[in-house]
Amino acid sequence: MSEASRTEVQRGAAASPSEGMKAWSWAAFNSTYLPALILAMGTGIAVPSIPAIAQSFHVGFAVATGITTSFLIGNVAGALPAGWLIDRFGRRRVMLMGPILTAVMAFAVVWARTYPELLVLRFADGFAAQLWLMGRLAGISHGSSPDQRGRQVSWMFGMDNTGRALGPLIGGFMATSWGIRSPFVAYGVLALLALVPAYRYIQDTPRREVVRADTTVPTTSTSGMHEPAPQVYTYRRLLATRANYFAIAFFAACARGPIQASLLNLYAAFRYHLQPDQIGFLASAAAFIMLPIGFVAGWAMDRFGRKRTMVPGFGGVAVTMIGLALTAIFNMTVAVYVTIFLFTAFFQGITGGSIQTVGADVAPPEARGKFLGIWRFVGQGGVALSPLIFASLATVSYAASFLFVGISGGIAATIVAFRVPETGGKRTFAEHALKRRSAAKSG
Repeated sequence: MSEASRTEVQRGAAASPSEGMKAWSWAAFNSTYLPALILAMGTGIAVPSIPAIAQSFHVGFAVATGITTSFLIGNVAGALPAGWLIDRFGRRRVMLMGPILTAVMAFAVVWARTYPELLVLRFADGFAAQLWLMGRLAGISHGSSPDQRGRQVSWMFGMDNTGRALGPLIGGFMATSWGIRSPFVAYGVLALLALVPAYRYIQDTPRREVVRADTTVPTTSTSGMHEPAPQVYTYRRLLATRANYFAIAFFAACARGPIQASLLNLYAAFRYHLQPDQIGFLASAAAFIMLPIGFVAGWAMDRFGRKRTMVPGFGGVAVTMIGLALTAIFNMTVAVYVTIFLFTAFFQGITGGSIQTVGADVAPPEARGKFLGIWRFVGQGGVALSPLIFASLATVSYAASFLFVGISGGIAATIVAFRVPETGGKRTFAEHALKRRSAAKSG
C-alpha cells in the first residue's frame, strides 16, 4: 500500500465522530441488536422447513440445493445496489425496505406453486437481507465512535447467531404441527415486528449531493469558514486505494465460507458416519463456544486494535484446518477430529465480525454506501464461491479441501499483519485525535 493510500485510509478511519453511539446503550440495543435478534430468529425458524419444501416439488438433490444457493446469490447481488441506494437516499429508507421485502417474500413462499417461483423468492430474501445489513454497517461506520465499532459489529453478529441458534427449535415444532410452510408465516411476522424498534431508533446518514470530478469550488460551512468540496470516489479509486483491504475481505470469506455452509458437519456425517443427533450436538457445542468468544473479540478489537485480534484469529483458523487435513490423511479417530473441530470453532469466533468492523473503519465518509457495497460484494462472493471450491477439491481429497481453507486463513492473517495499518484500538484513535488537535492549534 502506497503512502498516499495509507494516509487516505487512516484519515477516513479517524473521520467518525469522537463521541458517538455507545456499544451498550438503549439506542444501540433498539436500533441494532434487537432487530438483528428478531430477524435472525425468523430466519432460523424457516430453516427446518426449507429442505422439506424443496422435496415437496419432487426435485433431485442437486436441484434442491438451489433453494440455498439462490439466497446466497441474492445476497451477493444486493451488495452494490444497496451501497448506491444508501448514498443516494440514506440508510434509514434502505434499512426499513429490507424487512418489508423480507416479509413479502416470506408470506409469498406460503403460496408458491412452482419450484422456479420458490427460487425467485429465496433470491429476493437474500437481496433483502443485504439491504438491512448494509444499512446497519453504514450506520455503525457513520454514527459510532471508533473505539466502540468492534463491539457494535461483533455484538450485532452475536445477536444474529443467537437468533439463528434459537429459531430452528421453534421452526421444527411448527413444521411438524402445522405444516411445512407455516414457519414462513412466523418468519414474515417477525420481519414486520423487527420494524417497530428499528423505525423508532434508526438515524439516517447524510446524503451528499453529486459533485463533478473536476470540482474545485470550495463550499462554505455554517461557521462561515471555507471548506473544500467533498471528494469524489469512483469505483476505480476505491479499489486502488484500499486493494489490500478488499483482499482481506475475500480471503477471510474463503476461510469462513465452508464453515458457515456447514460443510464440516457434512464431512463428519460422510467420513465418520455421525447421525443427525450427533451432528446436532456437535453444531450446538460449536455455537456455544463461538457466541461468548465473539462478544469478547469485539471488546478486544476496541481495546487492543484490530490486528492483535485478527492475526491470531485467522492464524488459528489456518493451523486448525491443517490439523483437520492431517486427520483426513492419517485416518485419525473421530475424537481427534472433534477436538480440532472445536478449536476451529474457537478461532472462528475470534474472527467473527472482524472483517465488517475493518470495513466500517476504512469506509470513506464521502462514499460509505458505495465502498461498503463493494466490500460486501467481495466478501459475499468469497462466501458463495469457497463452498464450491471446497466441494470440488473433496472429489480429489478431503485433505485438499481443508488445506484450501487453511491457506485462505493464512493469507488473510499475513495481509493483516504486514500489508495494512492498524485501523482501531483506543491508542490508535487517541493518536489521531492528538494529531488533529495539534494541527488545529498550529493552524
